[in-house]
Amino acid sequence: MSSMASRMRDIFSDNPGTKLISIVIAVLLWFVVLGSRNVEVAKEITLQVVTAANVSIANELPEKVVFRLSGPKAFLRTILDRRDDPIRVDLSGARTGAVTYRFFSDNIRLPIGVQVQSISPASITVQLEEVRFKRVPVRVELQGLPPEGFSILSTDVDPPEVELKGPESRIGEVTELRTQAIDVTGARRGFERKAAFELRRLGVELKGEPPLVRVAVAATSANFKIKNVPIRVKTDLRYRLRVREVTVFVRATPEDLAALDEAQVFAEVELTGKPAGRYDARLRVSVPDKVAFVKSEPETVSVILY
Repeated sequence: MSSMASRMRDIFSDNPGTKLISIVIAVLLWFVVLGSRNVEVAKEITLQVVTAANVSIANELPEKVVFRLSGPKAFLRTILDRRDDPIRVDLSGARTGAVTYRFFSDNIRLPIGVQVQSISPASITVQLEEVRFKRVPVRVELQGLPPEGFSILSTDVDPPEVELKGPESRIGEVTELRTQAIDVTGARRGFERKAAFELRRLGVELKGEPPLVRVAVAATSANFKIKNVPIRVKTDLRYRLRVREVTVFVRATPEDLAALDEAQVFAEVELTGKPAGRYDARLRVSVPDKVAFVKSEPETVSVILY
């Protein structure tokens, strides 16, 4: 005990003048800050409502609570720059029905000298209902148009249905789930992406992963043709072709066509594993990414394997 007292004496006895000046300056700065002109700011804090697993929120709630604060500018700047944890409204023990929750100044951490002028909203009413599940089909929404000479052939959703979770009154109104608009402006080839939905507006949740949307895009008219394109036959046997070259019709810009490497353009017949014999096979034409295949003449060729 005596050693602790001795250490305390040393703290205050070593350079007492310097320590006293530091304390005086700190106190003066504190009073200067508190005595400065007050300003007002708005601080938003995320709202988080927790419910039991078999209960769901049926009405729309604000995403954030806004606190109107007044106080010294230096303190308010610190509060605005601070990242606060969400305001957690725990309704895990509540049953179905309406529950009202009020917000108070205690919902936000404030230093001395800062006051809460108003809270918006001052309270929320949460309408709780039993959870229901429902399977609905997915409808793909597109926006924009492909370039001239191209069109959308089809859209495909995998899986075509999704399972929704939500309150009884909200989920009963959903007969299909539309994707957020997928932009096809400038699309020259097919593509796929995960579907996105505006679920908050519907008041429901998606159970599981979002489905995959595939959009098939194809050239509908050609503006160039490439002659004397070689035909390759994929087989382990020897073969004979009546026609060894085809004409390929493509859609491309003049710049892309001028930069085309002819080795990247070829027609192919897949006969791997086929026994000897005569086959009328459909050609599969390969072109670079910036060139769109339209058709070939001929589209099928006769191949003899021996």
